[in-house]
Amino acid sequence: MALDWKKLDEIHAALGAPGLRINQAHDDEVKLVEYDFNGKRFAGLKQVELMHLTDLQIGSKQFQRDKFIEYRTWILSKPNRFVFLGGDIIDAATVISIASPYDNTGEPIDQVDEATALLRPLKDAGRLLGYVGGNHERRTIKTFGDCGRLIARTLEVPYSRGVQLIDIHYGKHKPFKVSLWHGGGSARTKGAKAQMLHRFMHQADSQLYMVGHLHDVVLLFDWRQQRINNKIKLQKIAGVMSSSFQAYWNGYAEVFAMSPSDTMMARVILEPSGKWEVTLR
Repeated sequence: MALDWKKLDEIHAALGAPGLRINQAHDDEVKLVEYDFNGKRFAGLKQVELMHLTDLQIGSKQFQRDKFIEYRTWILSKPNRFVFLGGDIIDAATVISIASPYDNTGEPIDQVDEATALLRPLKDAGRLLGYVGGNHERRTIKTFGDCGRLIARTLEVPYSRGVQLIDIHYGKHKPFKVSLWHGGGSARTKGAKAQMLHRFMHQADSQLYMVGHLHDVVLLFDWRQQRINNKIKLQKIAGVMSSSFQAYWNGYAEVFAMSPSDTMMARVILEPSGKWEVTLR
């Protein structure tokens, strides 16, 4: 049974979240959603910060819970910080997945409960704007169904197991366009990782493209030609890959001699003037 999107808008309004409108949905999955930060309750904001939280893999023995709670506390410390969930929120190893269930601390259903509990403070503060599933959420499809949908239903956040396009209306951003996708492939070199991200940056007409999946950090800028009022203008676009909340030592990344990485999540800062920048934290 699909979510009641009208009810979801009412829930977001009750939480003090920005105005929400679902523009394209297929059953339980939202492909195009927009948020309005120009209402009275956001009149005092000098900027809007959009945080990327991806590859937590809750339930994995390598999940760095304390580091995630530190990030969550930092996000909640200011009223202008909002979150996109980038997938692989739980690890969800099963007997038919590549990874072993013995590398997990509990069954997938227990991981769903843990994930929703850890994300609930962000939900209750009206900070969750979007969620795309990753390959770990899809591990349960053959036996249970997409557990990402269950997390999204519980938290009442717009979800897509593929790509999600998000429009942010704020000041002169009319709108600021975001493409959210978990990412794909098994690239190991920095150049191959950048190629995956850059291919995604050629889809849609967004200004910002966010991925995860490869547990590394990549930031790319590019320019797009636009016809506006009979003139050609250059539009700045950015693609950013965030890493993960997985520990490196004694995990599969170290065992298979993959490139070491630590947690760095993308943050995009929107100014009401229409300017914007990308940082990593």
